[in-house]
Amino acid sequence: MKTNKFLIRSASLLLTAMLAVSSFAQEAKHARGEEANAKADTKAAAPSAVGAWFGIARPCPADSQTDSPVHTAFCQAVCGLCSSIPNTLPPEVPMMPTFLADGTVLADDAGEIVRYHTTGHGNWAASPRSDDLPDWLGLARSKATFFWLGSTATDKEPFGTCCFSNTVRPRFVAYFDPADPDRMIGYIQPYAAFPVDPKTGAMIVKPGTPADTKAGNHIPAAQGDLLANPLPAGCRNDLGCLGTYHFVIRRIKAQ
Repeated sequence: MKTNKFLIRSASLLLTAMLAVSSFAQEAKHARGEEANAKADTKAAAPSAVGAWFGIARPCPADSQTDSPVHTAFCQAVCGLCSSIPNTLPPEVPMMPTFLADGTVLADDAGEIVRYHTTGHGNWAASPRSDDLPDWLGLARSKATFFWLGSTATDKEPFGTCCFSNTVRPRFVAYFDPADPDRMIGYIQPYAAFPVDPKTGAMIVKPGTPADTKAGNHIPAAQGDLLANPLPAGCRNDLGCLGTYHFVIRRIKAQ
């Protein structure tokens, strides 16, 4: 009987020890997991262009009397003499671009080209050297393009809220400095098209063809389709580029 009690007690002690070891192992595993998560969070929080931004854009060339030498040199590096289509660029554009981690970009502004327009929707990505976009001080470069629908003022609607008339697809390039991660310098080159019949207010479209029954007659005619091809290099006024803006945007941070 004493032997059985001894064996039972020994087994109980052994089980208790095993449970203690198992509990310690689980706690150690949990601690390692928390440490790994902390490292991952630190890595994810590394400075980047992802986030919401606010800034002011003005036409190039920069005004050497009111702006800084940095912006004068920046415009020269981006577009040289910086030609534009007369009377199309507002003197300044307050703007709010937002860069999402999945590559989506959203853009709003308060200096409407022509008249009012919708929020711009598009995509952004890191810009490799092979893009042949202007370099600036060796900084990391991001590129974006987005698209909006615009209206035009009429005699009956002087504020241009009624009448869809144009589309704009800008090239947006920003330079990210990890030593100054809450500000970016950059430029915008908006390409415009007027794909609407002013008599009917309807889009001018390609006729449907048996070769592409999915498209039907839902695709804009070539001269008004800014999504059909990549944007031309630089700012080609003859192909619809209105001009070049330069800007500084600041990160909108949590308070």
